[in-house]
Amino acid sequence: MDDPSDRLINTFGALSQAVSVLFRMAIAEAFNAGGETAAALIAIGHEPGMSIGQIRQILRLSHAGAVRVVERLGDQGLVAKSQSASDRRVVHVTLTSQGQSERTKLLGLRNAVLAEILRNIPAEDRVVLQRVADSILSSLFSDPQRGLATCRLCDRARCDDCPVDRHHP
Repeated sequence: MDDPSDRLINTFGALSQAVSVLFRMAIAEAFNAGGETAAALIAIGHEPGMSIGQIRQILRLSHAGAVRVVERLGDQGLVAKSQSASDRRVVHVTLTSQGQSERTKLLGLRNAVLAEILRNIPAEDRVVLQRVADSILSSLFSDPQRGLATCRLCDRARCDDCPVDRHHP
């Protein structure tokens, strides 16, 4: 297979950065909790009951950093914590109804920003872009935790056949 051109490498990098900045700005304006707090809120909704250790891995934070993020969410009434029945050192985190509402709002903002970006792309090009994005994503991750780290801001309800999940054995 041919190597990608320097221009493709450069424009793909710029596109990745621009898209990330645009939707992170939209989320930050609506949810001013700092750091990875919004990403944590969305990720916890993917797998209710995940442990602080799992949140740490997904967000690529230290254990203390993950604890602080969960505390911020708890202080706002967005998550509830419970101790594991099998290991008292493990704390499980779930969204409250208020947390679920906030998560839905944040995903709506994210989706609106991304839809606006894609709106000016011709329909036939969007079909190709979807195929290319699926191909790239499905080739990147062999570890489910790394895949969830990438999808931590995804709206999984809109991704019936997630290319990241598809790759996992």
